[in-house]
Order: sequence, then structure tokens, then C-alpha cells
Amino acid sequence: MTRRGDGALRIAHVVVTPSFAGTERYVVEVAAAQADRGHRVAVVGGSPDRMRSELPDAVDWLPGATAPAALTSLRRSGRRDVVHSHMAKADFVALAAAPATRGRRFSTRHITAARGYGRAAHLLAPVVRRALHAELAVSDFVAREVETRPDVVLLNGVRPQEPGPEQRRPVVLVAQRLAPEKDTGTALAAFAASGLAAHGWTLVVAGDGPERADLQHRALELGLGGAVEFRGWVEDPADLLACSAVLLSTAPAEPCGLSILEAMAVATPVAAAAAGGPLETVGRAPGAALFPPGDAAAAGAVLARLAGDPAGRAAYGTALRELQRSSFDLAGHVDRLEQVYRA
Repeated sequence: MTRRGDGALRIAHVVVTPSFAGTERYVVEVAAAQADRGHRVAVVGGSPDRMRSELPDAVDWLPGATAPAALTSLRRSGRRDVVHSHMAKADFVALAAAPATRGRRFSTRHITAARGYGRAAHLLAPVVRRALHAELAVSDFVAREVETRPDVVLLNGVRPQEPGPEQRRPVVLVAQRLAPEKDTGTALAAFAASGLAAHGWTLVVAGDGPERADLQHRALELGLGGAVEFRGWVEDPADLLACSAVLLSTAPAEPCGLSILEAMAVATPVAAAAAGGPLETVGRAPGAALFPPGDAAAAGAVLARLAGDPAGRAAYGTALRELQRSSFDLAGHVDRLEQVYRA
């Protein structure tokens, strides 16, 4: 429900990147929801084309691919009640712009890495932390791993969606960046171990990154051939998530997992490494399909079990959807965020 009136806040979200990935998607969703509630919202940074196309007209977008550009944009945006930064560079920019914005500063720790790289950043990081009105973490896992425990743990939320079709395609979907921390090699080995390729199943890899060529070569070595599709970067994976039979997440230290929550929202069963943020999301469902991180044989057995039990798979997907709606809804997330701002 849209709320207007004297309680409106002037909010700026800052992400110092030229990209559109998980963090930028999160910012777009939250900024749009806040604007719908009557707040005056601006977003600094992210891919110019994607941010402009994804954000509603009610949200101002300002360039911020680099720290100097983001600092200029944030200063020009004027007074703000709230400046909410995402990732380390944005934290430094928010502090530097404080004399112009004069707002309360909040930061969300989306990953477990230390705040900033290099000697100067490490020296300034404690100053940035002390200057925040509150620091948030996207999971208790992240809160435990960063250098100083954040003030608030607030897991991500996504909008409820209609579930996928009753008859889904025999597809195991991997939707993640093809980088070492995601351990996509285990996904390939798990699919090979499951034996599903011989039964007409396909592994679809939606994502791009530095490991793509090596992973394509590895798929051939495993004899998967045409049973694996590398789709590259998929701008909107919603249809893939809704139509796939299973989402496979292999990252051994996933901070939260936005794709996992989006899969839950459309009742897509999730098989995930039993570590990090997924233990706090999909891991809360009865009979969660989890496997030890890096254990391809165990992951393959989980995939084979899900594939061989369509009724159980559907019931598991429904349980995940209900869990998402009750605990990881975007509206509830934004409510809690506003409470943090006003506390």
C-alpha cells in the first residue's frame, strides 16, 4: 500500500559499480518499493542502461561507476535523511559526501570480504565503520565473517511470484557468476554423477565470468557434451527459474543467495551446498535438499533423488514458496529496513 505524507524520507542508495548483478538488483527492488511507499528515493551507480530501465520513474538515477563520479552525483543530489551504501567503495563515498548530504548513513555488508582493498582503505575502514549510524548484514553468516559484527542482520526479501508450470522442463539450472568462489565445477561434476543426462535432462548454466572457457572444457571432459548449455549472462532469469525443475547452488560461502530466494518464490526446488547464507534460507525448509560443500557425489545423489520423485519435488517446491512468502518477502524486508532507518 502506498503511503504518503510527512513521514516520507529522502533516501539515497549508493553502489559504486558499472554493473548490474546481485547487489544492483537488490538496490533496484528496494528503491522501487520505498518509492512506492512515498519516500523520495535516488540511486547512485550501477549500469546506466539497466538501472534506468529497471528503476521506476519515481526513483532518480545518477551516474556512479567510479568513486569520483559517485561522489559528484551524491553531492549534487542535495540533502538526504538517509544515505544507504552498498559495498566498500560506496561506504567511502557516502562518508566523503556527508557534509553535503547531512543524512544518517547506513551500510549493508553483502559479502564477507573486508571493507576495501589496499593499505589506505584498511586504515580508513574503522573510521567509516564508526561514522555509520548502523551497519547491516545480509545473513548471520556474513555477520560472523566480517571484521566487526554488524548491528543488524536482515536477510534479503523478494516479491512473491506465481509458481512455475506444473510440468516443468527436465532442467537443472545453475544461475551464478562463473568465478572460483561459486564452485561451478562441482555443479558439472554433480550433474555427471547424477546420471540425469542419460534420461534426457539438461544442465543449463546461466552466468558468465573468468572460468567460463575452463568450465566448457571440463563439461566435455566429463562426457556431458550436448547435455550442458552455457547461456552466458542472462539479464532476467525469471523465466528460467520458473520453468526449471531444480536450481543447483554450489557456492561454499554464499552470503545470502538472491537467486535462491527468487527460485523459492516460484516454487522451484533448490539443491544447495550446506554452508553460508543458504542454511538460513532454503535450509529452514523441512527436508531441505542440502549437500556438503564441494561434494559432487553427494550433490549428484540429491539431484537424482529430486529428479526421480516428481511428487516429492513439487511438495518441496511448494514448501519453499510458503517459506519465502512468510519469511523472505520484499515488503517485510522494506518494513524492517525503515525501522532501522528511524531507530
